[in-house]
Amino acid sequence: MKVGASMKRVIGRKTSMSPSARFIHVRKKEEQDSLFKHLERVFSAASSIDALKIFYTANEGIESSTRTIEKLGLTQKRYYTNLKRLIDTGLVEKVDGKYVHTTFGKITYKLIEALKGALDQKDKLDLIDRILKTKNLSMEETEEIMRALLKDVNLIPDGRITDILGPIRIVESWEKVVQEIIKYIDKAEEEVLFACRYYDMHILEACLTAAQRQVKVHYLVDKELKVSRMTQMFLSFLFTNHYEQNDFSDLLKFPFKIKYVNLPYSFLVIDGEYSMVEVSTPLSRNFSFAFLFHNKKISERLSLCFSELWERGSNINVLNRIGKDRKSLDADTNL
Repeated sequence: MKVGASMKRVIGRKTSMSPSARFIHVRKKEEQDSLFKHLERVFSAASSIDALKIFYTANEGIESSTRTIEKLGLTQKRYYTNLKRLIDTGLVEKVDGKYVHTTFGKITYKLIEALKGALDQKDKLDLIDRILKTKNLSMEETEEIMRALLKDVNLIPDGRITDILGPIRIVESWEKVVQEIIKYIDKAEEEVLFACRYYDMHILEACLTAAQRQVKVHYLVDKELKVSRMTQMFLSFLFTNHYEQNDFSDLLKFPFKIKYVNLPYSFLVIDGEYSMVEVSTPLSRNFSFAFLFHNKKISERLSLCFSELWERGSNINVLNRIGKDRKSLDADTNL
């Protein structure tokens, strides 16, 4: 038998050497348990005041243990016992005769600093928890209160607390979602990324109006929606806003682009900061509810998803098609 033919039969076939789902599950559990044990050793090594004093001193580097023992008011036994535990857990190492943080130690130091900052601001954080549970405040009002409370407070290393605690709202009807979306589009300054599974003239008008302000608009439409219906919506916008033939050429210059693609759900990103995600029913794919976020990290991830869908999308120049229909309509009118 030829080697190539033999390999084809083996590749993809389940053999006794193929890992079973149970084996993979057990292995993942063992890896998680091992990780938890390591975390336990790290927390244990830094659990005493003596250890924390030594660990913080190592941030600047410990050149002389004798001077450090005297400075921290420790006995030799307490100092060396805790130092050894910090070294054994990989938080501290000796480099060129000086005890310093390892890379893992530097990350742990930043996390402890963040925890210290959170403890200093605990009263404000408790108040924010109560505010986030208040349902009669809008997202803008909640965000404004949070900014006022956390002004000049940097709790997260290399980041902002609002990146993690950004307000989240749940909206249970598409009509209310449309209202919120239009508010954000009207405030857009740089970019609108919108992927929509539904026809909605009001949202389309808001997007075209934003494009008039030179806001870059990228509009993804579900492939199940018909092009003719979208064309009708564009025409409705033109007639409602009394566009003349000369004005229409300007409309073609707007930073408005549209593509068709298979959409799993509707979502929106405004200026890389505000976003909306639809949650649909699993079987009928009807609208169930939506999340509204003011969170840069979530918006960044959604922007990446949008970019992938945009690359797969099909170009359909609806504006050019409308131009032809408009010229045809004008010609009929002049007869």
